Amino acid sequence: MQRLKRVLVTNDDGIDAPGLKIAEAIAAEIADEVLTIAPLGDQSGVGQGISMHNPLRLTRYGERRYAVTGTPADCVMYAMAEFFVDNRPDLVLSGVNWGANLSDSVMYSGTVGAALAANHLGLDAIALSQAFQKRDAVNFSATSACAAATIEQLLAERATLGCCWNINFPMLDAGAIRGLRFTRQVGGAIRAPRLIEGSDGRGLDYHWLSFERDTTQVVDTDADVVALRDGFISVMPLRGTRCDEAVLDRVGRGSEQPLSSGR
Repeated sequence: MQRLKRVLVTNDDGIDAPGLKIAEAIAAEIADEVLTIAPLGDQSGVGQGISMHNPLRLTRYGERRYAVTGTPADCVMYAMAEFFVDNRPDLVLSGVNWGANLSDSVMYSGTVGAALAANHLGLDAIALSQAFQKRDAVNFSATSACAAATIEQLLAERATLGCCWNINFPMLDAGAIRGLRFTRQVGGAIRAPRLIEGSDGRGLDYHWLSFERDTTQVVDTDADVVALRDGFISVMPLRGTRCDEAVLDRVGRGSEQPLSSGR
């Protein structure tokens, strides 16, 4: 693949996250120019949300490295409005996320949200996530070793597919990875929402939102969860539109019906 001119890097774990440095190194492998604009703090779980009620403030963190007081999607929008007005990036890389973004968690992911925001602006975009078993022992070596080659392989398809990619790396040594598997999004990993109760220093109750998860229930051979379980890098194509085209075809595109009285 021909070397890219410029890549925008962002994430949802924040400017100081270790996975961001991995993404910057990956970007430097494939591009001449790398610009990083990441959230100031952790923005996990915000999806594709943007800031409508708070101003955005930019802080410089080094040469071509900035933090924005907003969401991952804000970072993409800010970059395009301020730094890429005349020269659009060839690619937006989001990640590397501290943990996998799989199946029914994809819709909540800020890492994926940044990639979808870029895709809405007509940019090639890739979300990168590294699976782990223990939060205090995350190993990004599989992503570091395999991401650049994976990206180059996928960018060869960009002219015909017109989508962005959600890539998840298994928690394996690079030599143990069996290859890429193209996967789809399925449900079933999130079993139910849960509330974790607590009280503050004034005795007032609060709740942390959590989820009951069980990926062992996911057995679809095309699922991203199963791909990682089988030792493959999961590669999922995503689109930013929400319209259910199959249902629209079933009811009839452009068809009209009189409003029912409901009686």
